[in-house]
Amino acid sequence: MIMKNTNKIIGLVWVLLITLSSCTNESVALVHVQLLKKIVEVSVDGSSNTTLLTYDGNKIVNIDKVDKLSTFYYTGDLITKITELDKSNQHVNTSQYLYLNGQLSKITSSDNYVINYIHNSDGSVSYEKLTKDSNNNDVRINHGTLYFQNGNLIEDDKFLDDAGTGILSENTVNITYDYKNNALYNVLGFNKLLDYSKTISSNNSLSSSLTASVKYIAEDQATSSITMNLNKYQYDSNDYPTEIVSQNILFGGNDAKHVMSQLFYD
Repeated sequence: MIMKNTNKIIGLVWVLLITLSSCTNESVALVHVQLLKKIVEVSVDGSSNTTLLTYDGNKIVNIDKVDKLSTFYYTGDLITKITELDKSNQHVNTSQYLYLNGQLSKITSSDNYVINYIHNSDGSVSYEKLTKDSNNNDVRINHGTLYFQNGNLIEDDKFLDDAGTGILSENTVNITYDYKNNALYNVLGFNKLLDYSKTISSNNSLSSSLTASVKYIAEDQATSSITMNLNKYQYDSNDYPTEIVSQNILFGGNDAKHVMSQLFYD
């Protein structure tokens, strides 16, 4: 009797394990890594430009825009080199990315600049951008601090060191976000690229404001201005954006003639 009960228990255990294994396999099969493959930027006059993104698995290989081709190179899971080809003049800029404990610490560009990053204990990141003058001396172009919240870049407070003698110039960008998925969320290592601004964030920018202030020390005079950008989104069933109505172009900058970005995934 004991042997029969034991056999029944073993049989039930096997049935349970097979069932769990089947459910697990079904769950894994349902998981799909969504990657952004194409962006169509539409202008006021109805004309459009297309950007294509290519991958090796979830590692990005190229971002091919109408005017620029960016190629990405990895060491392990980290992006350690990016080349940017300007299609209009065939100029190539190569940027080397150096990491410390998995965090970006330095960018060295063939276009004669270096950006140094320090990751602070409060989660903010201090930075400075340097260039070389004709005597090979370091000259600071700007410096500032990046502030993050919930994986999103919410503020970039930048001081322009090259504004001129006796001039204090500061640009502050403040950004708000939705709670949906950034189109580039699944790209391996992309969120480490601090020079790619808000596109590295977990969510999508709803609004951004640029406050530019200039103070002339000798005259004790100051001026300031605020520029505001708003974004409106449509999403797919997985909460990834499929359409962005905005003056912002997805990979940097803004254009008064730009109306909408349409996003396509694999």
